[in-house]
Amino acid sequence: MKNTFLPSLLLLGCLSAQAQELTAVGAEVAANADGSIPAWTGDFKAAGPGLSDPFAGESAILRIAADNVHAHKAHLTDGQVAMLQRYPDSYFLDVYPSHRTAVLPASVQEAAKYNALNAKLSSDANGVEGYKGYYPFPSPKNGLEAVWNHFMRYRGGSLLRDQVQVVTQANGSYSEVRINEQVVWPEKLDGYDEVADKNVMLYARQAVVAPSRLAGNILLVHETVNQVEQPRLAWMYNAGQRRVRRAPQVAYDGPGTAADGLRTSDNADMYSGSPDRYDWKLEGKQEIYIPYNNYRLTDPSLSVADVAGKGHINQNLTRYEKHRVWKVVGTLKAGMRHIYSKRVLYLDEDTWQIALAEQYDNRGELWRFSEGFHVQFHYADTPWYAAEAIYDLTSSRYLIYGLLVDAQHPIEFGFRASKSDYQPAALRHLGIK
Repeated sequence: MKNTFLPSLLLLGCLSAQAQELTAVGAEVAANADGSIPAWTGDFKAAGPGLSDPFAGESAILRIAADNVHAHKAHLTDGQVAMLQRYPDSYFLDVYPSHRTAVLPASVQEAAKYNALNAKLSSDANGVEGYKGYYPFPSPKNGLEAVWNHFMRYRGGSLLRDQVQVVTQANGSYSEVRINEQVVWPEKLDGYDEVADKNVMLYARQAVVAPSRLAGNILLVHETVNQVEQPRLAWMYNAGQRRVRRAPQVAYDGPGTAADGLRTSDNADMYSGSPDRYDWKLEGKQEIYIPYNNYRLTDPSLSVADVAGKGHINQNLTRYEKHRVWKVVGTLKAGMRHIYSKRVLYLDEDTWQIALAEQYDNRGELWRFSEGFHVQFHYADTPWYAAEAIYDLTSSRYLIYGLLVDAQHPIEFGFRASKSDYQPAALRHLGIK
């Protein structure tokens, strides 16, 4: 049965000369020409409790490795090719039948339809105005609008998870940081002031649980929409000092928390923060093999040792499918500073979630490659990641972020919270040292 909230929008010019039926967030409903990407129906419901893998019985239809990479380059990105060539004996892509599992609540789809007619970039192009909720630009006219769709995509309204960040060295050894993370959007926040807080997009709090030397440290972020007008607000609670301090370094290419230099602050969620330091170009759609429906990576019985391999994560646990993606290229503006001179983003058309990203150094060389391992959290009608990986192609080190191994409970979406819980004054009461 087709989703009853499917809008009859028209896509003009940038996709084809003929009108096409789109989903509420702007994805093409129809299958691709050869049927390898199916039509979207919007009725996906996984069988079984929790996040049991609905496609566990499927077999891969193709394995792409170093010895056949050139035959499949039309559906691969430069980062994928680089990984296949760098790790010819262990890195591969097992490609499975494609399933368009993205489902969103009716209220989110209605907001996206409203935004298609009303949302616009701010006069300085550093923010968004006139939008409701999520997905401000279902039919983006430029690269910046596409990036905002990723920033403002739906992730359950609020989420609570216990996640693991893993730093892996070139020899395969690794260290773990366990983090309790909460993120809340205004719709789920009691005490939100629509006037005073209108430029705040979300509130986030990360508390380190382990190792003991870092336990009790807490990061609090008020993520603003227009970060040129009002920079991201961040505070750190240091458990050893029992002090709360402003943390202006938690932005742009400031170092990511406990990431051993492998993640910038804006590498979180594949790309986050303010897009103002780059010129963004929308290069259109491509059909690419991307990480999709990675339910195996959500298995709570997995350990870090099962996932973290030498050079890259265990590819036997991953799944790739062919999907249509928007390609967006960000080039560092003249006079701006960032360790990445260029970013290339590949955004899934059904979710506006970045599936793959490439980051280039200041010599113009491909430096880092990121993968976001998509999962549809069907119990909350929420697409998100089972984990993210950032590979450093120079040092052979890499970072896993947001891994759900050894989790005592699944991610909780949709809870209500109080604004007072996400204020600097609350941090001292939350520290455990």
